Amino acid sequence: MRQFLETSSSSVDCSSERTLAQTCALLLTRARAARRPGWTGRRVARRLRLPTRCSTLHDVEPSEEIRRIIERWTRAHSEGDHESALERLSELPGTLIIGNDPNEWWHGDEARAIWARQLEELGSFPVTSYEVEAWEEGTVGWACVKETITSSSGTFDGRCTYVLHLERGEWKVVHVHWSLAKPNVEFLGRTLTTSLEELEMSVQREQPDLSATRAGDGTVTIVFTDIVDSTVMLARLGDQAWLDVLRKHNAVITAATTAHGGTVVETQGDGSMLAFSSARQGVTCAIDIQREIRLAFDDRSPAIRVRMGIHTGDALQEADHFYGTTVHYAARVAAQARGGEVLVSSAVRELLSGSRIALMENREVELKGLDGSHRLSAVDLS
Repeated sequence: MRQFLETSSSSVDCSSERTLAQTCALLLTRARAARRPGWTGRRVARRLRLPTRCSTLHDVEPSEEIRRIIERWTRAHSEGDHESALERLSELPGTLIIGNDPNEWWHGDEARAIWARQLEELGSFPVTSYEVEAWEEGTVGWACVKETITSSSGTFDGRCTYVLHLERGEWKVVHVHWSLAKPNVEFLGRTLTTSLEELEMSVQREQPDLSATRAGDGTVTIVFTDIVDSTVMLARLGDQAWLDVLRKHNAVITAATTAHGGTVVETQGDGSMLAFSSARQGVTCAIDIQREIRLAFDDRSPAIRVRMGIHTGDALQEADHFYGTTVHYAARVAAQARGGEVLVSSAVRELLSGSRIALMENREVELKGLDGSHRLSAVDLS
């Protein structure tokens, strides 16, 4: 991060000899000149001196100096001291200000010009910082601020991050990002884990008990499920419709697994890993899942199809997960299945002997990462 910005020879006099309005006009002229046709942020990027190699930050340390600078800068905004507020802002072309309004994304002179005008319009910026964390490493420093913003609309919690650059022995702000602190549920439509206490509680609540998924001989039946052509489906349906599909799909998986005495060990994206104490339980559950998926998405176009693979064997267990060859084998079996199909290994086929579960043709296939050919059987879902 050292020397990541190149000092600019251009400067703007923000001293008391020039009024704030004159400064705004000059900066606005410069900003407009910079916005010639075809200009993008890449022009700024080309001026950056890139390091010849990446290195670990060995000297990162708390910075009392930067903490005090940010507190004074915040106070200058609150008290309407526009000159001090603008003086602390760097004049480098890579300077970037990001505000809470969707249009507030400004570079260089444009940032100085618009921010100066906003300060003039506001008179004072009604903000008070109540927690500041600041750090520095070489010529780069940064700070994170919790603040309170008061306006005619009410009082709001704000968040701000600053990046500072040491220029001629003085810390200058090269990046600002202001935002309002809003609960996740207000813009994501759902709550998320936001503290270690909540994380611990959710893990304790959701961590599955896998002790019941082992058979008396210590074996476990692993079932893998996967939505076919999920990437294509996402592109065709769009984010929100695809999210609705996943939620309904996961609900079907969870309900069927629980009903058959199994455990949902893991769900990642459009796939799940399930565990059962017997092959018969696992296959019966898979049959029900395929039937429920067809019912849940019978009016969906394009059709939602799930492929499933099942294998039984010894597996290593650690905490809330299974590992080892059995898990790997079951995943490879699922990869061979077609949409709407349940494939089982030869080990599962033998364990189903004498049951009412009907199997169809055998397939001799090669499984990725496993030597030789392997015989798989499709379950009759009719």
